[in-house]
Amino acid sequence: MTEQEQIQLGKIGFRAMWKFGGLTPWNLIYLSLRGYSQHRLSAHSAQFAYYAMFTLIPLLIVIIACVAQLPIRGLILSMENAINQGLPQNVSQMLFAQITDIQHKTTYSLIGAGLFLLALGGTRLFLTMGTGLDAVFEVDHRRSFWRAGGLSLLLTFGVLILLLLSMILLVIGPELARLLLTNFYAPWLHLLLSAGVRWSVACGFMLISTSVIYWVVPSVKLPWKIFTPGSLFVVISWVIMLQGFRLYVENIAHYNETYGTLGGFIVLLAWLYMTGAILMMGGEINGVIYRSAKQKAERTLQNHLNSTHPI
Repeated sequence: MTEQEQIQLGKIGFRAMWKFGGLTPWNLIYLSLRGYSQHRLSAHSAQFAYYAMFTLIPLLIVIIACVAQLPIRGLILSMENAINQGLPQNVSQMLFAQITDIQHKTTYSLIGAGLFLLALGGTRLFLTMGTGLDAVFEVDHRRSFWRAGGLSLLLTFGVLILLLLSMILLVIGPELARLLLTNFYAPWLHLLLSAGVRWSVACGFMLISTSVIYWVVPSVKLPWKIFTPGSLFVVISWVIMLQGFRLYVENIAHYNETYGTLGGFIVLLAWLYMTGAILMMGGEINGVIYRSAKQKAERTLQNHLNSTHPI
């Protein structure tokens, strides 16, 4: 993709994005599925799952160390409740055991090792996503390794900060909800606030982080838009996947009987793979729309030139 084409992509507006670049919904679905296969995004999703698994324990170490310095009680308990609501029981129990073990054995050397491994794994994670998204946008000239690595490192700790803010909101949000319910009680308000705070925080975290990833990670100049068809697809699909996968694992599949003590690990790896696949598909949807909108703009410009300067 040339520099001129990158500039054209950057000029594609909000309205063009939500008109799917001139595509019908069925054409968008077909081209996105075909692009997912052609760009080998399934392999990139598997790499995403591997590096996400590698990064998970260092991330927990750093989060627990940061939480210990914050004057807010209940952050770890709130995080465990969120994990329990979103992941199958065997995975939740495995992560709870790791969290308890980290809390009892945290030392400065362990925190230092966690920071190093988090930086290493997070950088590789975003580099993997960059490779997949560059394939989606058909980029010819990628960023240099050092530039891409530095950007990936910044994104790693940016997501860490966003995750900590989300944990704080998970604690403060229900308290604010209780204050509202004390003064303005209504059954519908109680249901909305009791069930909606946790999901609102989770969806907000996913929407912001996804929109930033789609803006920054590809080696192409793109405008930042928090709401795009791709990012909205990711949030909706991720919520459906969370609940559907949890119900499947707890009621139909029997991973513990098949894999024994490795059952929780296998389930978590499958969950991370599906998360990576959803992120890659969201990027593919945006890429299809951008390419279609660019081609439509080029045809319009060419038709205008032909009408004003006929041969």
